[in-house]
Amino acid sequence: MEKRIVEYDIILKSDLQEKGTIDLDRIAFLAKSITNIAKGALQIRLGGISYKQGKKVSYLDNALKIKLKGIKESSTLLQLETQTFESTIRGIQINAFQPEVAEELPNQTPMSLFMLAYQEAFDDQDEEKDLLDKSLLKDLKDLKTFFKSNNEELIISNRSSLPELHLKKSDFEKIKLLEDRIPDPQNVVVNGIIDILEHSKSKVTVKTEQGNLYGNLTQKSQQEKIKDFWGKEATIYGVGHFKTNGKLAYIEIERIFESSQEDKYFSKIPFSESTELQIKKQLQKNPTKNWMNEIAGQWPGNETDEEFQQLLNNI
Repeated sequence: MEKRIVEYDIILKSDLQEKGTIDLDRIAFLAKSITNIAKGALQIRLGGISYKQGKKVSYLDNALKIKLKGIKESSTLLQLETQTFESTIRGIQINAFQPEVAEELPNQTPMSLFMLAYQEAFDDQDEEKDLLDKSLLKDLKDLKTFFKSNNEELIISNRSSLPELHLKKSDFEKIKLLEDRIPDPQNVVVNGIIDILEHSKSKVTVKTEQGNLYGNLTQKSQQEKIKDFWGKEATIYGVGHFKTNGKLAYIEIERIFESSQEDKYFSKIPFSESTELQIKKQLQKNPTKNWMNEIAGQWPGNETDEEFQQLLNNI
């Protein structure tokens, strides 16, 4: 199959950088940030989790390759080229639970995933943000270090299919707020049918009555043990990690064992909302109500989580 090459431009507008030049340490930092974000965005599409522990997957090196073609004087313009994933990851299983992702990914590139990750983070209309998790948001936020002043700006474009991405230092505050909205991890117990994800020894899916979820195996002993449960019912215990909307993103599996009747009774896919998200929902239900008057002098206090939840429901 013929290679499909896509070209991109990155313009650095800066009063602190001589036009047509860029310091070597800055270009190295920018390159690493782009690669890390593209890798996380690709892995979340392939397996539901942006960060993968364990042995490096060999095909990623070629799939994430981006070449610098040249630097031109227009402020500073970096010319890049890369291949579509159709040319580099043929035959790799794409997340079966997101068919629209499987359809779009072959025509995308590492640079387009980099751009889309920021666009999703900045999109106020997208409450789900299914293709972001806490690890990927951290990578997005870390690029802030590249900017030497509030006036510097990066403009990324591919001259055609994607809207230009504009980044300034002030934009990263929104990503920090988004990261803060993600609920804290919590211990979870889930019962379901274990199914392995192809091309990965560290990720599995658990098919439950409430839907499918992802599990991440962090220890080699777990990878060996879980083979006995492929296609069978089992109970997994571990730490649940959540998305900004409160939905469970994945479970970091700590134990796997044969299911009992009690496990089935208590098992459920957890849902967690940050306090900020709960208050936002109440505001949407009662947009004209002065909810501050309702909780003034009452919160924070000594109430339990259940009492605080009831307080929010009554607003």
